[in-house]
Amino acid sequence: MIHNLNPEDIIKEAITVRDDGQEPKHSHECYDQALLYVARKEQSPSEDFPTALARVVRLDMDCDALIFAADRARAAAAFVKSAPPSPVALDAEQVRKSGSTPCYTRDDYHNEMVALSKALARPGETPAVAFGRLVSEGAFDDLYAAGEAADIAEVEAVSKSAPPDDRFFPILRDLAQLRKRDGETLEKCMDRLLTTDRTVMDAYAASQGL
Repeated sequence: MIHNLNPEDIIKEAITVRDDGQEPKHSHECYDQALLYVARKEQSPSEDFPTALARVVRLDMDCDALIFAADRARAAAAFVKSAPPSPVALDAEQVRKSGSTPCYTRDDYHNEMVALSKALARPGETPAVAFGRLVSEGAFDDLYAAGEAADIAEVEAVSKSAPPDDRFFPILRDLAQLRKRDGETLEKCMDRLLTTDRTVMDAYAASQGL
């Protein structure tokens, strides 16, 4: 077994990559290991392994497909690694290094992590699994830190605009933190709650003596 995959299944998939133009589903390491599997399987008692490997590489069509798929997988991985970082990622790096004010929202940084998880997922790896791996590898440290800084900056900005004697405001702010929608700022969420949520509207009216 190779990475919990059957070598024969990897060979079949490699053939579709070569013959049908399908994108590789596995890493180049998987195809390389499948190639070694074929060589060991075809090795005769009278030859050493390097000789058997050279022979199957030269003559076996399955090995030709494995080599082709491995090359495609390497090229795809190299392309992803060479892609320039996005403006959001660059800003996150700057925020973490210099302590500058974030230019984006917490949701922007989170969405960037999701996008990177999809782009950097290894063959056979779901974006969710890739997300967990990248977090454990520290790949999202900058984005996470920038997201936290953006959240704090947003709360502070809204807090400064509130009347100092308004007791209702801190409660509304905390509620908005819990009910924010994707892409919605804290201030917009507070405005939405004040105009659409009957409980919040009644509470506000009572706090203002209305």
